[in-house]
Amino acid sequence: MILVLDQVGLELNGRSILKDVTLKLALGQHLAIMGPNGAGKSSLLGLITGDLEVTSGCLTVFGKSPSAFQPLERAQRISALSQSSELRFPFTVEEVIGLGRYPFRAKAASTARIVREVMDALQLNGFAQRSMLSLSGGERQRVHLARAVAQIWSSPVPALLLLDEPFAALDIAHQVGVRRLLAQVLAAHPVSIVSVVHDLGQATQGYDQICLLTEQGDQLAFGASSAVLTPNHLS
Repeated sequence: MILVLDQVGLELNGRSILKDVTLKLALGQHLAIMGPNGAGKSSLLGLITGDLEVTSGCLTVFGKSPSAFQPLERAQRISALSQSSELRFPFTVEEVIGLGRYPFRAKAASTARIVREVMDALQLNGFAQRSMLSLSGGERQRVHLARAVAQIWSSPVPALLLLDEPFAALDIAHQVGVRRLLAQVLAAHPVSIVSVVHDLGQATQGYDQICLLTEQGDQLAFGASSAVLTPNHLS
């Protein structure tokens, strides 16, 4: 298993954020984390990256605790797109996407090819030399997503892609393009994906597993969408 959580809990400043979250994610699967605002969805991603520490239970990524990874190994195997990916410098689109390849700088010869392939997949070719500061919110979102995908593109070992609200600020056409890209990533590379998704209307859009959280951070259900998205769970 790529990712295993067993009765995981999280407390911050004496407040319970997550309680008894249990799930498993296999190679090649796409997991959606869903729930209302304040349910702890982004905090759950923080536990997986190692930015937050588990208060109770056990969480392993590739068979070990996130805190056990050396920084370079973590960067080569775990890529994350956060909600607050802001840049205040005039980097070009191509430069930002290329930052995703920094953990693999010893293999720099492949960087230009991978950046081109990811830009092609997200229809960003015409933006390559544009400054990030000149882009709209939706365009910047696509560039940061491309950076995260470039980080695990052509990975020689199993990798994990973590996406916090990847469809935020995107119109319908670009949402379809992102879903197509993620399906391509899963089909062509040894990758698993975890996406935080706010809109329950997207719940049937190609996810293998769904983890549904309550407003209090309890796990309401985990499994295939047909088993999780029932009237009883959504009432």
